[in-house]
Amino acid sequence: MAYIHRPYDNYYEPSENLQNLFKELVIQPFEHDLPALAADVKNTKIYYWEDIARILSQGQSNYDNVSFDKASSAYYFPKDKVSIYCVHHMPRHLFGSYHIFTNCLPPINGKHEVVFIDFGCGPLTSGIAFRAFTGQRDITYFGIDSSQTMLDKAASINKYGPNRYKEPFFDKFELTRDADDLTKLLNKYIENGDQTQILFNFCYFFSSPTLDINNLSNVLIRIIEKYNQHKMCFVYHNPDHRSLSKSDRLKTYGKWEKLKTNLPMFGSQTTQSDVETFSYCRLINGSLHKNAKVYYEMLYDA
Repeated sequence: MAYIHRPYDNYYEPSENLQNLFKELVIQPFEHDLPALAADVKNTKIYYWEDIARILSQGQSNYDNVSFDKASSAYYFPKDKVSIYCVHHMPRHLFGSYHIFTNCLPPINGKHEVVFIDFGCGPLTSGIAFRAFTGQRDITYFGIDSSQTMLDKAASINKYGPNRYKEPFFDKFELTRDADDLTKLLNKYIENGDQTQILFNFCYFFSSPTLDINNLSNVLIRIIEKYNQHKMCFVYHNPDHRSLSKSDRLKTYGKWEKLKTNLPMFGSQTTQSDVETFSYCRLINGSLHKNAKVYYEMLYDA
């Protein structure tokens, strides 16, 4: 699916269909509901990123609650915060995910079913990237996010699909706020030993202040033990942890390291990791964001 263009090495921009999705479901609501902030973003006012970071609490806001921003004396409702998130964070995460899937992910065997489990799925960001990467519609997608407002946005984007409501991104599509639902969902869609490949995706997920690593570990252990005959791949991507402050490293990479420690069966898997650099086209003003960096790790069956 030619849904993301790469006109030259490691630079990504949306196709016409993806531009239409962004325009109708992201940009127009943002400009309509938040005209002052939209004008700052469009004109690249030097302080707009500080405003967005403050409003969204560095991306860790509760997207289902109303927030009051003292600096602007304004209330931001859940749909406002999701809209701000989509405009500012979605392109970087989407093109970064696509870059990693395209350049680093082991080949997906087209002969077998694929289940893509997307932790912290947000507005279907990595889901779009994975669909563009594989070109396959027949992928089972499970999205997990603590915010119902984000899940509602993901559902609307999936329904919009790659060509304006002619087909969804994923026919087999499930959203949940609770990772404990995963075992039940997997039982619904696959049978043990049917050679379905399972990919666990963690895109900017481990900075969540409410993440319970031990509970997540228990969920994954149950899945790994039950479906041990299936090929599995774990993909972690986050800002380059070496450029983060000590506290941010503890919130993000430290939690990922703890998860791996809690899963001793990872010891038998192959690990790949590095920092990748890419550039992408911003949504509103179309300017180029140069040299975005993303750190990734993959653990997959040898």
